[in-house]
Amino acid sequence: MEKISIGIEKRISLNVLELALRSALDGTASSVYFYELTNAEGIGKNRAKKTVAVMNRMTLKNKILPYIMENKEMVECMLRNRLDRPLLFVAMMSGAYTIFYDTLAILGKYFHVQEEVSRELLLKKLGEKYGNNRMLDVAFDCVMPMLVEAGFVKRPIPGVYQMCKQEKYTDEAKKIYQQSCAVNNPNYAGDVRNPYFEFIN
Repeated sequence: MEKISIGIEKRISLNVLELALRSALDGTASSVYFYELTNAEGIGKNRAKKTVAVMNRMTLKNKILPYIMENKEMVECMLRNRLDRPLLFVAMMSGAYTIFYDTLAILGKYFHVQEEVSRELLLKKLGEKYGNNRMLDVAFDCVMPMLVEAGFVKRPIPGVYQMCKQEKYTDEAKKIYQQSCAVNNPNYAGDVRNPYFEFIN
């Protein structure tokens, strides 16, 4: 089985992601600026480099960035909307790293029929695509805390995840989430039965 690159090695907070996105929207985003943000977080040099790489991938190199830039005003409205903000950030995560999309699709599939999903099951299913190795564990420990921070899932006890009931999103926020599905799924044609949409249906 060919192993697919995972890419993410460091998690970033949603506050930092928002600052990075705002800089992309106003044209001031750069690796230098992102490095300054990481310094403000007080992390070491090696970790800072990895964090800057994630910030670049989440914003300037994001597959949904063209859509974001074409709809700047709409995105700025989402940033001001308490309910839409998390959905925007999760769409950016999935647009940057396929493992976010795959994790949400797997979670959606199981949450459709059961209330809890274990870490063990998630890693087993992700391992079918990415291979079972240390990098998958590292990535998983970036992905899940970010999804928890975004309010998509909660962790009632270590190793167990539950879906959080989502608020009503605007149609514009749903469209950007659909874009994040489309860039990961060439066959996507607007079908919200995809388990990736379990969180917003």
